[in-house]
Amino acid sequence: MLTAGVLLATTSTTVAAQEGVGSGICGTPLAETVNQAAPLIVGTLMIGASILAYILHTAAAFPRDPQSVQTIKNWRNRAAISAITTPLFAFVIEMFIGFTGTSISNCVSLVPFF
Repeated sequence: MLTAGVLLATTSTTVAAQEGVGSGICGTPLAETVNQAAPLIVGTLMIGASILAYILHTAAAFPRDPQSVQTIKNWRNRAAISAITTPLFAFVIEMFIGFTGTSISNCVSLVPFF
């Protein structure tokens, strides 16, 4: 009976301690830095890749060599794919932060424009 009481007390204090994990980071300069820097980086990569894809799409019309055209189109496709997958990857990382069960996901946003 005493062992069951000690286990119950230990378990309840451990669960109570886990509920507040990450709550101390909300409103701190670290959380504000992440909230400012991460969307800026993701947005810059997304817009930069879109501009690069547009430039490479235009540049593919100039060379007469089919191999050069195909090389430029391959780079264009990679840039276009990265423009789409960059915010999706940030969203997946944000979901994984939410899956940890901490309250960090409530105060940190990685995805721009949402």
